[in-house]
Amino acid sequence: MRIGIIGVGTVGGGVVEIIEKKRDEFHAKFGVLLEIAGVAAKTEEELAPFKAKGYKCFLDVAELLEDESISVICELAGGYDLPFKWILKAIENGKHIVTANKALLAKHGHEIFPLAGKKGCHILFEAAVGGGIPIIRSLQESFVGNNIESLSCIINGTCNYILTRMAVERLSFEEILKDAQKLGFAEADPSFDIDGIDSAHKTAILASLCSRNFVDFEKIHVSGIRDIAAQDIQFIHELGGEVRLLGLYNKVGDKVDARVHPCIVPTEHLLASVKYVLNAVYLQCDNLGPTLQTGAGAGRLPTASAVVADLVSLARSVESGHLEPLPMSWFRRENSAELVPIGETSARYYFRFVTKDNYGVLAKITGILGENEISIESILQKDTNNREKVDVVVTTEKALESSVQAALAKIDSLPEMSEKSRMLRFLE
Repeated sequence: MRIGIIGVGTVGGGVVEIIEKKRDEFHAKFGVLLEIAGVAAKTEEELAPFKAKGYKCFLDVAELLEDESISVICELAGGYDLPFKWILKAIENGKHIVTANKALLAKHGHEIFPLAGKKGCHILFEAAVGGGIPIIRSLQESFVGNNIESLSCIINGTCNYILTRMAVERLSFEEILKDAQKLGFAEADPSFDIDGIDSAHKTAILASLCSRNFVDFEKIHVSGIRDIAAQDIQFIHELGGEVRLLGLYNKVGDKVDARVHPCIVPTEHLLASVKYVLNAVYLQCDNLGPTLQTGAGAGRLPTASAVVADLVSLARSVESGHLEPLPMSWFRRENSAELVPIGETSARYYFRFVTKDNYGVLAKITGILGENEISIESILQKDTNNREKVDVVVTTEKALESSVQAALAKIDSLPEMSEKSRMLRFLE
């Protein structure tokens, strides 16, 4: 199988490295021969190491796409618009696609998958979600005997690294973020990760696979970890929980509840043990019950290994004559899921109110919560030497999100409040 690779950076270079090492092994074990027919990149500098090895190199991706000897395009450049054009052209030319580009699939998958189905082209994208965790193939094939009742995933290593270190070292978000940037675990502009956008792309893809409806990532509720304070991490630890940024999916009747936000995970839950840069996907299935898949969610070789696995799988399908791609043509706007608005969801809640040490302030807070039908589970007032800033921690019974937002808006307007209220949801 002759492969054209677009993008030879971290992951692309890893793919070439693995194929070079294991090419003979793949041939002996699986009867397939992976041949890198060409690589494309933006600059001569990027291409120089591959040119030195004798690979055919392209600065113009269009030339690579027109090479009739190439049967599969491996898109590893990242981004939205140019890769979208490349993939459409490759499919029109009858080429199969292997990609790690979750942003592209989340934004343009509703156009790419139906076209590929019409053309009989495979689109394989295991590396797009969870790095080396084989969650895509699991949802497409391994769990077909189950209905996925719910999914909870830690799907961004940068956020998990920051939250883990905040809990272990009791340092602020800003301190850990700066350190993560120095170590290469966070980008110079970390917004894509810490504001939950990366997790939203991946969660939308997973929710689409679980529901077999198109879930538009631009319509799901997303909040990141930028505003999580060290005090909240520690108070929640005292309550027997860990904070994790989660992608969530639930089927609610004919609707889909898909969202991304920080959650309080009980310490006994399997997801609480997933720390630092690890990713994990926790599924609740009707027949299988609960299951957890975990592993490296990013990095050169973990992600590259998922790409190579797709290439080997594709080569075996082609070699055996099973050319029918897995059905993904349902991934289109006309088959969009009806999403549950965030205001209609419910959970148990954690609140931290920073108040002045005035008589009657606690009664006002509890009164507003009661007016909005929010039942209190526990109240804890933390000792402080500053009478202008007293921490009051409240946990609630299950409550409606819209009621919670209404209550917090009214509480924050009280003259006794020193800071805006903090709120986190418990994982149900």
